[in-house]
Amino acid sequence: MQAQESVENLADNYRVIFIPEEHTSREDHDFQLSIIKLLSSKNYNLIIAMEMFQQPFQDYLDQYVFCQISEEEMLERSDYRRRWGFDPSLYRDIWRFAKEKRIRIVAINISSELLQKIRNEGLGSVKDESLPSPLIPQTEREIRELKEVLKSHPKVDENRFFEVQNAWDNGMALAIAKLLEKYPNHKIVVLVGRGHAQDYESGIPRRLRILKPDTSIKILKREEFHRGFLFSIDFSKESSSASSIKEPNCIP
Repeated sequence: MQAQESVENLADNYRVIFIPEEHTSREDHDFQLSIIKLLSSKNYNLIIAMEMFQQPFQDYLDQYVFCQISEEEMLERSDYRRRWGFDPSLYRDIWRFAKEKRIRIVAINISSELLQKIRNEGLGSVKDESLPSPLIPQTEREIRELKEVLKSHPKVDENRFFEVQNAWDNGMALAIAKLLEKYPNHKIVVLVGRGHAQDYESGIPRRLRILKPDTSIKILKREEFHRGFLFSIDFSKESSSASSIKEPNCIP
């Protein structure tokens, strides 16, 4: 009950809410949608910030949410399948709900082209508007944990691996910081992989706290909530059909 009560107060207490995921876990995505629905039911202005889309393709997300292109067109024009690759059905209910409720979806991931440039030239040689300047360096703890990950990938260049991970965390933190400035009356729900938001002292949350030290941040992890949570939320104010097979109808 305590966990549920804390979730009920999310809209009042936090500007940025991270809901980390295992990318292939439908349970994680159901949990993400349940939190988004809860916040929407409280009539707060929301933005859904997604790692799954890269920043240069923002226009196509806007066009989708505002009924200018179809779901399939959005996926094709954002190059979703090549750049992200996970089954779209894992996220479909989330972006369909956003479309029905006119909740803006924002791409926060840096581009594949920038990552390739970092791999080729090194992070220290690359300047880009999607990265903060100066870059926020990794902590000893982050490096130690990345070295553990590398043990299962012995052929990967260690230095470049660290730089790519740091670029991801810096770039997405900066994207969220920009959203906080541009939309001062919105709450931002951030959907990212667990490795980018394990806790407040690593990954994106740590960097966001450095960029925006006065911002209230919460990390919500599905496993911290009781099994009945998804069925105990009152969505009586919601009439969404986002979990249906059909894409929501557009209202001109």
